[in-house]
Amino acid sequence: MRVCSVSALALLVSVVLAAPRPPVRQQEVPLGFVLIGDSTTNNGTTLNSGGWSNGFCASLADVENVYCMNEAHNGATTGSTISSGQFDHALDTIKTFVADGKKTYVTVQFGHNDMKIATPESMGANLTIMIDAIRAAGGLPILVTSLTRRSFNADGTIADTLQPWADETLLIAQQEGTLSIDLHADSIAYCEAIGPDACHRLNRSETDNTHLNENGMTVFGRMVALLVKAVLPDCLELVENDTLDYDLKNGLPAYR
Repeated sequence: MRVCSVSALALLVSVVLAAPRPPVRQQEVPLGFVLIGDSTTNNGTTLNSGGWSNGFCASLADVENVYCMNEAHNGATTGSTISSGQFDHALDTIKTFVADGKKTYVTVQFGHNDMKIATPESMGANLTIMIDAIRAAGGLPILVTSLTRRSFNADGTIADTLQPWADETLLIAQQEGTLSIDLHADSIAYCEAIGPDACHRLNRSETDNTHLNENGMTVFGRMVALLVKAVLPDCLELVENDTLDYDLKNGLPAYR
């Protein structure tokens, strides 16, 4: 099996665009992805439902051997996910994937709701509990920092309130020796590059700077897929989308 060694989103996209395209190869070991988080991850079956997960799953090539399951919930915090039984349900999915021979990666993204009721350190303690349980179930956790809110300052920069929770996520990943991707930083950089008007075209509604419409789902789902591809030891194949990859790399609006 080939090994992916690229570690930055922009460099990864450059390589994808420049290299000749071999046929999509079959995964030697089936891969499973289980997505845990709040509404900015979650998608239901309704368009404009808020998160990036459907866009991520749609980016995965070789659907015969790559499986993707959304276990995120609207309004969820790390604490409520653990206490409500939602996390136990996700663990059951992980165990099923593993028992079926799938190498199972588990994305975990929280912060939007935790910041309303808990300190970063409290969220970090819950993330540690989740990491331990995911590993015990046979899964491989990938901590994901929060998707940015698309609220802007007058100077065109993002009016960010999530950074302490993003920092805590990366700290826990470092302490626990688990994979992580900094969606928070990359989504801020992209939104600031394309500006408020283009960024707000990704909103679920005109005044909702947190949740995504179908276009936002596609854009940020692809961003997550590229970031995950960059950190995986398995060389993950993605559905070709040169135009969107180019826009993400160069900070251009995907929907004009």
